[in-house]
Amino acid sequence: MLPYIRLELRRLARMPGLLIFAVIMPLLSYLLFTNLNTITGQDKSTAATYTMVSMAGYGAIGALLNYASGLVVDRSIGWLRQLRLTPLPPVKVVLGKGLAAMAAALLPVFALCGAAVLVNGVQLRAGQWLAILPLLWLGSLPFALLGLAMGYLATSQTVQPLNLLVYLGLSIVGGLWLPLDVLPGWVATVGRLLPTHAYADMSWRVAFGGAPTVGDVVTLAVWLAVFAALAVLGFRRSVRSVAAL
Repeated sequence: MLPYIRLELRRLARMPGLLIFAVIMPLLSYLLFTNLNTITGQDKSTAATYTMVSMAGYGAIGALLNYASGLVVDRSIGWLRQLRLTPLPPVKVVLGKGLAAMAAALLPVFALCGAAVLVNGVQLRAGQWLAILPLLWLGSLPFALLGLAMGYLATSQTVQPLNLLVYLGLSIVGGLWLPLDVLPGWVATVGRLLPTHAYADMSWRVAFGGAPTVGDVVTLAVWLAVFAALAVLGFRRSVRSVAAL
C-alpha cells in the first residue's frame, strides 16, 4: 500500500487548484467573519479564535472533498480497472487514497492558524496549539472518506453539484459559518448531530481552555465508520461496473 500512497501524493502535488479552494477562500472568509462579531455577540479576540478553528476546519474539509472528487476522472480513464489487477484489496485502496488525501488537509490548517496569529494576534498556550493542530488535521479523516464515497458513487455530471451541496450543507448547519447558538433552534439541534460540529467543537473547547467531550469523539467515530463503509461500498460498486465493461 505504501507505493500506492506515494503515487497518490505525487498526483496531489500536481493539483494547484486545491490551493484556491482550500486555502485562499477560507482565508478570505476568515478575514470577513472576524469582523462580524456583532452578529455572533463575541468580542474581537474571541471571534478571532473561534473563527480560526471554524475556517481551518472549513478549509480542510473543502480540500478533502475536492481532492476526492477526482475519483470520477480515475474511473473515466480506467484507473480503477488497473487497481483491480493489483493485489490491493478494496479496503486498502480506500484507506490508501484516504491517507493521501489527508495531506491536502494540512495546508489549510497551518495557513489559517498562521493567519490568526499574524493578522488577529491570536495567542494560545503551547499545549493548546499542540492539541488543536492534530485535532484539526486528524479529525478531518471522516471527511476524506466521505469524499471518497462521493467520488466512487457519483457521476461526472453530479459530482460537483453534490460535492458543493454536501460541503456547504455540513458547514453551515454544523456551525462552521456561524455559531449554532445564533441559528434557529431546529437547525442547532440537527447541527449538533453532524460530524462537522463534533470535529470543530473538539478544537473550540481546547482553544477556550477546555477539553474534547466524549460525545464529540463518539459522534465523529460513528460518522467515520459510516463514511468508511460508504467508501468501501462505492469502490466495490465501481470495480463491478468496470469489470462488466
